[in-house]
Amino acid sequence: MALKAFDLVSVLGRVDLKIECLEASGSDLYLGSDESMVVHYLVEERTSESTGKIIYSTNRMSQKNLGTRKAVTQLKTASALGRLMALSDGNLYLLDSDMLNTIGSGPKMKNVTVFCVNENPNTLDPFTVQLCVGKRRCIQFCSLHEDRVSFLRELSTHEPVNIAMDGNYVCVAGQGQYCVFNVEAGTRQDLFPYDAATTYPHVKRIAKEEFLLAGPGNLGMFVTAAGISERPPIQWSEGITALSYYHPYIITITSQFIRVYSLIDQQHKQTINFSGGELVGNFDGQLYVAANSCVSCLMPQPWTMQVEALMDSERVEEAVELAEHSGAVGMSQEQYQQLCRTLLQRAGFIKLVHGVFDQAQEYFLKGAVDVREVISLFPGLLPAAVEFTRVQPPLHHLADINQAMQGDQARIKAAKTFLLSFLLHLRFQGHLTHRMEVDTAIIKLQAEGDSSDLLLFLDHSDIACNLPECTQWLSDHKQFSALAKLHRVLGNLEKSLDVLTKLVREEVTDKHFQGIKDLVDCLVLAMDASIVWRYADFVLDRDASEGVRVFTETQTILDPSHVLHILQKYPEARLGFLHHLIDTKKLKDEKYHTELVLHYVDEAVKLMNAGDADQRDTLNETRAKLQDLLSSSCHYQPHPVLTRLQGTNLHVEMAAVFGRLGEHEKALSMLVHQLKDFSAAEQYCIAQSRVAASSSAKSNIFLKLLKIYLRPPPGGSEDDIELAPAIELLSVHAEELEVSSVLALLPPTWSLAIIHHYLRAALRNSLHQSRIKRIQQTLLRSENLQQKFVLYKLSKDMGPIPLAANRVCCVCNRGFTSCSFTIYPNGVMAHPSCAPNPSVCPLTGTVFQAAHASPTSPAPAQQYRL
Repeated sequence: MALKAFDLVSVLGRVDLKIECLEASGSDLYLGSDESMVVHYLVEERTSESTGKIIYSTNRMSQKNLGTRKAVTQLKTASALGRLMALSDGNLYLLDSDMLNTIGSGPKMKNVTVFCVNENPNTLDPFTVQLCVGKRRCIQFCSLHEDRVSFLRELSTHEPVNIAMDGNYVCVAGQGQYCVFNVEAGTRQDLFPYDAATTYPHVKRIAKEEFLLAGPGNLGMFVTAAGISERPPIQWSEGITALSYYHPYIITITSQFIRVYSLIDQQHKQTINFSGGELVGNFDGQLYVAANSCVSCLMPQPWTMQVEALMDSERVEEAVELAEHSGAVGMSQEQYQQLCRTLLQRAGFIKLVHGVFDQAQEYFLKGAVDVREVISLFPGLLPAAVEFTRVQPPLHHLADINQAMQGDQARIKAAKTFLLSFLLHLRFQGHLTHRMEVDTAIIKLQAEGDSSDLLLFLDHSDIACNLPECTQWLSDHKQFSALAKLHRVLGNLEKSLDVLTKLVREEVTDKHFQGIKDLVDCLVLAMDASIVWRYADFVLDRDASEGVRVFTETQTILDPSHVLHILQKYPEARLGFLHHLIDTKKLKDEKYHTELVLHYVDEAVKLMNAGDADQRDTLNETRAKLQDLLSSSCHYQPHPVLTRLQGTNLHVEMAAVFGRLGEHEKALSMLVHQLKDFSAAEQYCIAQSRVAASSSAKSNIFLKLLKIYLRPPPGGSEDDIELAPAIELLSVHAEELEVSSVLALLPPTWSLAIIHHYLRAALRNSLHQSRIKRIQQTLLRSENLQQKFVLYKLSKDMGPIPLAANRVCCVCNRGFTSCSFTIYPNGVMAHPSCAPNPSVCPLTGTVFQAAHASPTSPAPAQQYRL
């Protein structure tokens, strides 16, 4: 169905002159003939009582012969001045617009080839009309007043054929070239050439600083004043004699037809038969077309009717664009916005039926559709408890999606996928007003599609669905994991646990169920300890490693002793809980630390006794955990651990326990003589030195190791001493070993060459420490001198401070019996113990700033000793 944008209505059936040009203003119609005649008609518009259509009647008011015997080529009114401009044989006449009397004795300008009025004037005077006049080799800019034309400026150009003006810009066609002049700057911008032999250079102002030009190949070219094109061209027909613009349409006329093109999409919209057509013009919203001897009017159809016709033919994009570009003509802004919203919603349903889902969603969102209108198309998705009636008049005539898709299951499935995507978009990105309906539909759609995304959706804590319907729907579609999570999110934890228990027992099945883990994830959220105890054995019997999470991640407070009692039957879970108490909760209870240490001791002994080579990695891992625990924890009881280690080969661990007891010699002797692990012995000393209370205690630990190195092992000879480790210890840790103590330990048979590295390092360290001490001493003396100077200056500035025998402390009201007191800048005195803050007066609360804070700020209080 073609768009009907205009109706053609006759205005003047036939006149006794050949029409060369026409002009109109309000109800006045002016015609220019081929014999210098100007005729004025008064046009009356009325509605026929019989047909209801618009009809016109005309009355010939006056006429004027300009006397040139040549055609009148242009007419233009200046309604504010009551004037009519007429161009004939190069003469520009100024006439009275009513009686057509000539203003003045003759033409106002001569040698004029073409002229135009500035349609976007840059003057504030409403009684001045700006003109652009084309002459043979120039264009002139003038101001038209009531009785005269004032010359303003002239710019050189080739002989203009057609011109149009907007603000400071004039678009000129002449000598096969289009160009744009900037009147204010006096510059010229060439556009593009045209073939003068085959193309009449139509120039029409379209919008601010934008013109429509007749280009090559029957193209209508849009050009801005900057010389660029911001719209695609219009492909129009051959033989165009005139064109005009009526938003949002371009109207062209040929000898046989009137054609209408859209400025929005540059497409042809309507064709009207009109024989002999030569002229067309838009005169302040009134569209007139003329042939040689008749005049008709193009009556625009209301844009709402045009939009409705396009929607009926499902030309959705055209309808939406037309509505958006038409504006609130003939209605309030609120009415226009409501009409556009309804149009967009209807467009969305049309695109939905056609399966163009992206555009459907775009139209739904822009039109702010009531989401229930869309959901109601899909049977069963809208909650039965919701009382919803589709809007009237209806946005569509569809019963449901099955009818819309003609029962095609593939198309129905695609439509449901679109609906889910649309609802999720609204849910998380749009402005949602019907959350319960949306959430219910989302849950039903995802359950029906067996989507794992349902569980992700239910992770949100603000679900507001219809619970009874969703519960039944999820049960019917075997989505028990989702059902359990829905109960949990809505706060019904026991119902959730009941469903999960059935899944664990395999009374019901769900491929999305992850086993006992899901049950534990739910159980740890319980705030009631009785629920935890009720399900604890059920979980532990099936998976102890997961079961321990019931106690380590629970939200409720549980007695650790009671938990450990329950976990006696589950060693693996008990071990995990002990680690939780120590590593996570940082409990310092000896019994927990001791039990964990003893567990790893027993485990290591068991693995060592088994002697299985395949379990060597497990043994190493267990011993590493034990050693880490012994070195990091200081809360286990060492004696039970040492008793358990006796008679085993866990020497490293035993050394760690000796260290815990402070028996460093035993620990180091074991590492050196039994394990021959000198690196471990050195690391032991380093670790113990970090917690040593003094430098002498730190030195004693390394001296003990040196003593063990230089002492033969039990039952050994002097040749069995560890000479190489001893020398390395002296070289590496010279700073930690006091020289006199080391020399007392060294065998007298050692030469100086053996220990010269140690002696050099020790002497260097001793010298360094001596210099540090001296520097510190000097700094302290300097600080003391500075304080003495400050005290001297304060005493000199303040003078003597009298302290009467009856003067008392402002805080405790007791006298000054000791030799010291504190005095504040405001004269308040107090004991130093009663006034700990020298910047705040204890009596008035006044805050005194430091002396360096500001040159004028009072200094804090000073303490004096008498």
